[in-house]
Amino acid sequence: MRPILQAEDRSLAVPPGQRVVTGYVHIDKIILGCRARMAVGDVDRAYQRRLQLGDHQPWPCPRGEWQGDRFVIIDGRHDTVAAMMLGQEYILAAWPEPDAGTK
Repeated sequence: MRPILQAEDRSLAVPPGQRVVTGYVHIDKIILGCRARMAVGDVDRAYQRRLQLGDHQPWPCPRGEWQGDRFVIIDGRHDTVAAMMLGQEYILAAWPEPDAGTK
């Protein structure tokens, strides 16, 4: 599978022959693709946003890819950490899959 590209402006490019699927991912199956240090203020903003949403999920949602039975977060790690801090069991996430309709 060809990887998703992340542009300088943080937008993602979906490779030809792929489609983006959304679904709920259990928090225990999630790992962070980038483990670099995060700014406390950025995590706090994501936390406050999730707190205001209650049991709803934010959009755009975190994006990543499946590696075996684990979901690797590529973009949206601050939001994912905020969900963990709030004790949410599932998060809405997006990932690429091969598009069965293309040849």
